[in-house]
Amino acid sequence: MISGRFGELGELFFEVEIVAADGENFPLEVLLDTGFTSGFLTIDIQDADSLGWSILKRNLTMRTVKKNEYFDLYEGRVILDRQEYIIPVVAGEGVQETLLGLQWLKILPLAVNFSTGLLTLGE
Repeated sequence: MISGRFGELGELFFEVEIVAADGENFPLEVLLDTGFTSGFLTIDIQDADSLGWSILKRNLTMRTVKKNEYFDLYEGRVILDRQEYIIPVVAGEGVQETLLGLQWLKILPLAVNFSTGLLTLGE
């Protein structure tokens, strides 16, 4: 189980590790975005390329808050709750905040209690 923190506006932040193709791990704070329903993780395309992740698909059209935009799909490695996952990662130009998507909640439980400050993801 990993503990998270609440942002100033009630955002849900967690720290995960991303794993580069060469095996090097990098800690990364991510925002859980329940509006990102179709994926596990979104990241800036420059970061995905610098990690050496393999491309699965180019120019995937996805609906964002603003409009339809194009993204690339990578095979990424993430460590969450001491467990390594190989997941599809959505990467786009100008992604300002790395997001955890709603798909995580299909495999890991989320506990949120604002009044006690409890925020955990995992078992």
